[in-house]
Amino acid sequence: MAKERPEEGSVKRCPECGAQLPDRLGGTTCPSCGAQLNQRGRRDTSLREQQIARRQAALYEVGIRRVIVAGLLLTITLLLSLTRIGFISVPTPAANATISHIPAIIGGILQGPLVGLIVGLGFGFASFMTATVPMFKDPLVAVLPRLFIGLVSAWTYMALRRVDKRTLLMLGALLLALLLGFSYQIATGTLWLGILVAVLSVALAIWLYSWGRREDVRVISLALVAALGSLTNTVLVLTIATLRQYMAPGVAIGVGITHGIPEMVVSAVVVVAVVSALGQLGQGRRGSRLRRENSGDRD
Repeated sequence: MAKERPEEGSVKRCPECGAQLPDRLGGTTCPSCGAQLNQRGRRDTSLREQQIARRQAALYEVGIRRVIVAGLLLTITLLLSLTRIGFISVPTPAANATISHIPAIIGGILQGPLVGLIVGLGFGFASFMTATVPMFKDPLVAVLPRLFIGLVSAWTYMALRRVDKRTLLMLGALLLALLLGFSYQIATGTLWLGILVAVLSVALAIWLYSWGRREDVRVISLALVAALGSLTNTVLVLTIATLRQYMAPGVAIGVGITHGIPEMVVSAVVVVAVVSALGQLGQGRRGSRLRRENSGDRD
């Protein structure tokens, strides 16, 4: 009986010389011309190795950048707190308004919740070490609330990056209404201060709305994140201080109005300016996480 010839499509041939290859080839070279038969496999392996190496290098770069940013912001926080530059003396039971929480907000926005948590911990520790009033000598008041500043800022920023412009403008309007309500409460006690807070709130709202008209909704997001991060510090500190009986609820509300509103406004202005400037500096560099995220959202 005649032996069946293999179909032409099933015959293995050398890609270099075209010679037919045996079904069971021993080795990786063509018996006729000696050409390597696994070059494609080697190229695929090499590409995979290069991709893995690039991915590892990117992760290493992100880790190094995160450590550098955390160290820089933590240093600024300790400088503001330990030298008392970041605390503004005011005649209230809390004794000081603060801007030392702003680096924790920036850390949460730029590098995520872990960096925000670390910087917030540094702020709480410095506040505890330099306390001038009894309630801040309690770590539950001085340290614990500050851990949530960077966490809330990071989570809020990640959520707002996926929100459209109309929703952001509605949130901004809600924040303006809240600020105007607080300014009215202040005006019932100190007229000129209430008017000043109202004017600053309206000016901030107009400024954010103008940026929103330019389609740069990132500025509105940053301002809302900064305001919420600052409000987190104010609300948690005063709530725990009230629960620990360092001040009465009515006094805490008064301190929240006189401290919280100016801190929110200052935080929004500073965070928008700093983060936007850093985004511009990193526009032409691979290392700008903020720039990459925002460009990814637009795609």
